[in-house]
Amino acid sequence: MTPHFTPLLHVVFLLGLGWLGAVVGSFANVCAYRLPFGKSVIWPASHCPRCLTAISGRDNLPIFGWLLLRAECRRCGLPIPSRYVVMEMVTGCLFALVHVSIVAERGWKSPIDMIYTARLLLGASLVTFLIIATVMDYDWMIITDSVTVPGMISGLLLGTLLPGSRPVPMSADSMLDGFLVGFGGIVTGFAVVVIVRYVGGIIAGREAMGLGDATLLGVIGAHLGWKATIITFFMAPFFGLTLEFWKVVRRVRDLITGRQSAQNIKEMPFGPYLSMAAIVTLLTWPLLWKFWAAELFEAIRVVFLGLE
Repeated sequence: MTPHFTPLLHVVFLLGLGWLGAVVGSFANVCAYRLPFGKSVIWPASHCPRCLTAISGRDNLPIFGWLLLRAECRRCGLPIPSRYVVMEMVTGCLFALVHVSIVAERGWKSPIDMIYTARLLLGASLVTFLIIATVMDYDWMIITDSVTVPGMISGLLLGTLLPGSRPVPMSADSMLDGFLVGFGGIVTGFAVVVIVRYVGGIIAGREAMGLGDATLLGVIGAHLGWKATIITFFMAPFFGLTLEFWKVVRRVRDLITGRQSAQNIKEMPFGPYLSMAAIVTLLTWPLLWKFWAAELFEAIRVVFLGLE
């Protein structure tokens, strides 16, 4: 019988994964900044873009380094944007939430086993690539293959070598099944975007989605399988609606108060919304599948296949 782990062990896991996530978030910052320009993420070492002074190991610590530097370069005083430390904190929190979602589903039992490890690796991998793609798409309106191709390979490899890493019903019993689930997810991701691009082109007369969205959905499909990919795609627009709602609120506020907002809200591409939906799907999939998605796919099966 698997024992329930103590609150202390739970705290240790949360803090450890939170710090690991912050470290990964720091590296994700480098990737999102350099990869769109085809630069190496390894060389040269992190440095100030103005004075080119290399950042010391102490100052390069996630979160704490930014605080120690008081948000500016130690040598020339160039301000260091807070977005970097925010990205580290968000990634750390997401790593910790992956742990919570896995353990909560399993009845808060001891997480030290193969299934937990496999699902944690898969979740951490997906979060990492989604963070990089989100920041890149937000900044430059592109998602490069240098992010999505490794992301698809990572999801495919983890799902193949660790067949139990994906949640039900995308879990597999063999490496072959694990590979097929991931490959099916990639194909589904590309197919959905291609269909939307084609239909959108006919209706609107312009490109509805970019190919970067297709490869990003491929990353999601490789990690979570085709069913979760479809759910993610249809959930994503609802995150876009929150931004539009906030714009309406600001306009109404400006009309009532008679003043103009200091700055306009930046338009966001679809990639960040896909990432948000994928993370919600990853963290809540057991509940989504049990209370909604299972019945949805069963209804689709009956309608399109005519099966009782």
